[in-house]
Amino acid sequence: MPLNFFTILITFLQAGGLTIGDGYAVIAPLRRALVKKNSWTDEDDFSRQLAVVQAMPGIFNVNMAAYMGWRLMGWKGSVAALLGMTLPPLIIFTLFATFYTDLCQWPWLAKLLRGMRPAIVAIVALPCLQMWRKSQITISTIWIPIGAAIAIGLFGISPTYIILGLTLIAMLYAVFVSSTGDEDETH
Repeated sequence: MPLNFFTILITFLQAGGLTIGDGYAVIAPLRRALVKKNSWTDEDDFSRQLAVVQAMPGIFNVNMAAYMGWRLMGWKGSVAALLGMTLPPLIIFTLFATFYTDLCQWPWLAKLLRGMRPAIVAIVALPCLQMWRKSQITISTIWIPIGAAIAIGLFGISPTYIILGLTLIAMLYAVFVSSTGDEDETH
């Protein structure tokens, strides 16, 4: 498919705007559309872009659309991707909010949403597993994500503090451990 405003809009509309789930649920369909179907980027570049987006503060889907659209076609690509990603949820939310009191009286809707939970979990888990494979986590580094999960889940420590702490540890490691290892190699 040729790369232009309309094709980016349609691609992000299909891959992201119509996906059910949180921000991470959009990764697999977007990867499929950008890398495999349209070949607008390769797997490594998509993973790098995804890492940049994850580091950005703000709403994941909005950041992903803006950044990846910009990478594809500059500011016009950002606008197209943002429209594709945000228009459907905005319309659905507006309709839902307008008719909320009427919708609450439909028991089948509550059952439908409860039944969708396992599918949404699977949609979110797939990109996590794909990122896990590409992250090159080894036995010696496995303690970092496990320790972070325990700190958040069991002790209620804010992820912000964990990120700041790991950043400090990485900086100390780079200054003290890594620099002494370089000096040993040069002598």
